Amino acid sequence: MGVDDECVPPLRFGAVEPQMYRSAFPTSESFEHLKLLKLQSVINLSQETLSRTLSSFLQEQAISVFNVGLDVWTRLETNPVTHELICEALQRLLDRMHHPVLIMSSSGSHQVGTVIGCLRRLQQWSLTAILSEYRAFAAPTPRLWCEHFIEQFDVDLISLPPQVPLWFEVQQQMLMAEQAEWGSTAPLSPERLAHFSISGPLASPGTTTTLIDDPSQE
Repeated sequence: MGVDDECVPPLRFGAVEPQMYRSAFPTSESFEHLKLLKLQSVINLSQETLSRTLSSFLQEQAISVFNVGLDVWTRLETNPVTHELICEALQRLLDRMHHPVLIMSSSGSHQVGTVIGCLRRLQQWSLTAILSEYRAFAAPTPRLWCEHFIEQFDVDLISLPPQVPLWFEVQQQMLMAEQAEWGSTAPLSPERLAHFSISGPLASPGTTTTLIDDPSQE
């Protein structure tokens, strides 16, 4: 068996941005693939504890684990997606001291998809592109309440870490320059303000999505 045959990515695996990845819980079949990523940290959004096999692998590889889901889920009636979960996850995700980083949950679909959708809101992607990405990874059962959460999420709730990734810093500078250019020619109308706060650029350069049809879900 060749090296490529041994490197099986986890379910719903994808590259979000440079040194930022997403997936469902990896199994032992995916460990060789994870080694290639040279991960520094893993963010677990699920209320489920990691398997002993996965925990042992992460420990052996000196990969830090942030159990954001377990920290936030303090009551049985807690919703699987909350503002507290999203804000805590994004603060970890955007701290470049934790990169390369993998964000995951038991299925890698709805919770992970909502966090990534809110990240795209911060990046000022168009809502069409955000929901298209969410649905691609959540197929065949995307959830309307996740889409509503992404659309209505208040990005002002996010406190950015001191050291954000370079790609995020560059994107924000470009967006500010574009807004300044629009503002230098004429005052921003409500329609133009909506363009920047809701529409924005279609997507980050080089980002692709893959249709995932595994039926598992949180």
